[in-house]
Amino acid sequence: MNPRTPGVSLVMMAADDPSRHPPSRGFWHTARALGRQWAPVVAEQAGIRKAEEPVAASGGIPERDAWESAAFGALWMGQATTLLRVGGQTVLTDPHFAEHAGVSIAGKPTGRRRSIALPGEVHDLPPVDVLVLTHAHMDHWHKPTLERLVSPATTVVVPHHTRRLLPQRGRGFGNVIELRWEEQEDLDGVGVTAWPCKHWGARYLIDRHRGYNAYIIEDDSRRLLFAGDTADTHHFDELQQIETAILGIGNSYAPWDRVHATPEQAAAMAERMGAARIMPIHHSTFHDAGEPVGEALDRVKKVWSPRNVICEDIGAAHLE
Repeated sequence: MNPRTPGVSLVMMAADDPSRHPPSRGFWHTARALGRQWAPVVAEQAGIRKAEEPVAASGGIPERDAWESAAFGALWMGQATTLLRVGGQTVLTDPHFAEHAGVSIAGKPTGRRRSIALPGEVHDLPPVDVLVLTHAHMDHWHKPTLERLVSPATTVVVPHHTRRLLPQRGRGFGNVIELRWEEQEDLDGVGVTAWPCKHWGARYLIDRHRGYNAYIIEDDSRRLLFAGDTADTHHFDELQQIETAILGIGNSYAPWDRVHATPEQAAAMAERMGAARIMPIHHSTFHDAGEPVGEALDRVKKVWSPRNVICEDIGAAHLE
C-alpha cells in the first residue's frame, strides 16, 4: 500500500518546492521572524501577558501488562519524547518532562511553555531498558528529567562527546554508550545504530564539537528510524525496510528550515526511505506563536495518508 495521499509525488513535490532549498535570508528577515515567535514568550515571563494553561493530552501511558506484552508499542509524550516497545524492551527517547522548554534561572523556568500537557510523569513509566538521546539541545536533553531517570537497569545511548552532560557524567546508569555515525550496538536483541542527520549538537554556543545522531532501532522483525531533529536531507535515502519513520515535522521550521524539516519535507524523506508509516513528533508541544497548534500535522495529512500515521496526538499510543 502506498502511504502517500493518492496522486501526490512527495519526491517531485519536494524537488519543485522552493522551501526544500530555501534562499539565503537576511538578518532582518530572521530577526523579525524570531521576534514574532519569542515576543509572546518574553511577555509571559515578564508578567505582561498571562500564559495560557496547557490543554489535556489525548491519552496516557498504557497499562503495564498491555505494554509489556505488546510485540510493538509506541507512545508520543510530546516534543521528541517517545516511549517505544521493541524486541521485548522499553526504549525512551529524548526525555523532557518539564512544563517549559528552557532551563531554570534562580528557580524560575524559562523558554516556551507546553501547549499540551504531559500524558504522564516519570514515575508512571514502565521500567526503561534503553534511553536514547539524539543531541544536547535543551528541549531534547533535559537534565532534571535525566536525573529522575537514573537507574542501574538502564543503558543510555548518546552521541560522541556528550557523556559528560549526563547526571554525574553517567554514573548511576547501568551503561553509557557513545556512538558516532554508523556505529552500532546490540542491546540484548535490540539493535541501535547511530545515523547521520542534518542538524547540530552544541548545547551552548561554543561546544560545537558535540555529536548529534538519528538512530535506527530494530529487532528481528521490525526496523524504526528515530530522526530526532533534522532538516531535509538525503542521509536516509539508502535505508531500507523502515517500518516506522519517527520524524519531526514542526516547531520552528520557519525561519529555521535549514535545521528543521517542514511537514512536506518530512513526508518526502519518509517516502524516499520507503517507510510504511510515519510517527510525527516535535510539533504542537511548546507554544510557538509562529506555528499554530495542529498546523504541522494538518500539512502532513495533506501529503501522506492519515491511515499510515500513528500516534499523531500527544498521549496517543499504538500497540500491536
